[in-house]
Amino acid sequence: MMPVEHGEQMDANRQASPAERKNHVPPRPRRKPRHIRRHLHPRPPSAQSTWVRLGISAAAAGVLILVLLALAIKYAERDWARKNQQAHASRVRRPDPPTQSRPNAENAAAGWSYTPPHGAAAATLQHLSGDALIPNWWLIQSRGHSAREQSYLVLAMLRMAMAAGGESAAMKNDFAAAYLQQNRVNAATRQLRMALQIEPGFAPALFNSALCATAQRHPAEASRLLAQYLAQRPNDAAAYRLQSMLLTQLGQPEVALDILERFLRNQPPEQPLFLETAVLAARLGQNTKALLYLETSLAGNPIQSVVRTYQSSAFRNIRLSGVGDALAAKLAARARVAFSAPLPVEEILPLRATPDAMVR
Repeated sequence: MMPVEHGEQMDANRQASPAERKNHVPPRPRRKPRHIRRHLHPRPPSAQSTWVRLGISAAAAGVLILVLLALAIKYAERDWARKNQQAHASRVRRPDPPTQSRPNAENAAAGWSYTPPHGAAAATLQHLSGDALIPNWWLIQSRGHSAREQSYLVLAMLRMAMAAGGESAAMKNDFAAAYLQQNRVNAATRQLRMALQIEPGFAPALFNSALCATAQRHPAEASRLLAQYLAQRPNDAAAYRLQSMLLTQLGQPEVALDILERFLRNQPPEQPLFLETAVLAARLGQNTKALLYLETSLAGNPIQSVVRTYQSSAFRNIRLSGVGDALAAKLAARARVAFSAPLPVEEILPLRATPDAMVR
């Protein structure tokens, strides 16, 4: 503690007089330091300083983005170079192991000369190109695959077959048949139109054109095309079935029945169209003809198909009237002999009305 002078202590102990108190000026309060004032009451930043700070932040962000982009480009280039090296290394062919020479009797088999494995494909192509029995093996190969499951493979083989054998109506029809199996009706229609332009009246193209018209809901056009086809191939049962269905849709069931009857005059009882004709006659109310055709089909068609036809809605009036009781008893006896049990409905397979597309 610092010593205090005696005079100063006396002045402090002495009381001020009234005159002194009147003229007394209170001491000015002591201000806080500047750094403390700035901390307690900061000034708001100006607009200029704000823009400067934003500019600095944007510049720093841009530099950071450029650095990251350069690193990404460098990494991509290095990865691309590594993949190219791996691909080049995989393409390098390993040397074939030394093979021992075999006798000519073992190498030659069925007229084929022995070739190394790496040249087998070229030798096969050369051999097939000169084969007199198979002039276009691409076409045969395309028919060995399913157009539904391997559509692109079948179309590729057909293109190779057309390149080897040239463009023709038969080739265009084969393309259309492949497109129809893939449910690409518009593409098939274009191919068939070109086939008929190359060779007017080409029978498979007429049949497939009728299928396209049926799929596009043009029964009149399909019936006209089928009539042209049946004029060239009058023994096609599938075409007659489709023609009868189309004529029935067009409101001409009598014409359809007449066409089927003319076709069935020289057909054996095994012909499935007897069942179709029986159903059509029953719908027209010609019960005698319906029972006659159904009884004829019993001699050659499966018992499942005959029973299913008799139990269909077309024979309802015949069953209720009792006209077909004799035939029903014959069917029941035949079913007991064939199966020795009641016939399940699920074992009776329906007849297909729409046939598959026709190749040449």
